[in-house]
Amino acid sequence: MHSFFFNYVPGNSLIHHLDPRTKLLAVMVASIFIFNAETFLELVTIAGFFVIIAFISGVNYSIFLKSLRPMSLFFIFLFFIQLFLSEGKPIFTIGFINPTYEGLITGLQITTRFIFLILFASILTATTQPVMITSGIERLIRPLPLKYIGVSSFDIATMMSLSIRFIPLLFDNAKKIQYAQMSRGMDFKNNIFKSFSSVAVPLIMSTKRTAQDIAIAMESRCYQGIYRTSLFELEMKNADWIVLLGISIMVLLFMFLI
Repeated sequence: MHSFFFNYVPGNSLIHHLDPRTKLLAVMVASIFIFNAETFLELVTIAGFFVIIAFISGVNYSIFLKSLRPMSLFFIFLFFIQLFLSEGKPIFTIGFINPTYEGLITGLQITTRFIFLILFASILTATTQPVMITSGIERLIRPLPLKYIGVSSFDIATMMSLSIRFIPLLFDNAKKIQYAQMSRGMDFKNNIFKSFSSVAVPLIMSTKRTAQDIAIAMESRCYQGIYRTSLFELEMKNADWIVLLGISIMVLLFMFLI
């Protein structure tokens, strides 16, 4: 798989050796801080934390930047929606086109927040194997009374793990289909709508086939969604408790400041 979008990158850093539950909780807390960041100083502080954590992880920064590339159209769309639909003082007016200064600021803030969400999520997936993410999610939600709604923590953890695994697979398949269509003479620059359907339809069909193959493979292995043992048993170490203590202090300071 050539894409580094949400893929695991082997390493021997402190971040790699942390318990997946610690990293999952850290990403949740980071998401809360990101969504509550409003000022430029707060966003710069979050960016500083990301640079430090990425440096400790030992993963090349280019890999994190590649994780943003598939979402670039979404970021652009989100920014322009805020720019042109937010009320406020107009920057200029051309017919019905009326971007505002307030929309510019709001668009930059919201887009930056989503960028940081993707970046921090990519740190989690780049330093944690998918099977460990599954185990971490399962252990975190195990105390919840999920049996009353007909599911187990293992079902939810497996479903989320497969979803994460499908993301890079989806983009790889889209790239392969695009190359296949280009080799058959499809012009993606001059015929956007037709080229989109020529990729989307085979991509949906191939994704459905892959999902069916996985379901058959799980059924053939008698997957029940009940308690399962794991090759790697999770164990919290001193570094995990130190990180969790630091996260708790940051949360308390945040609650005190607001």
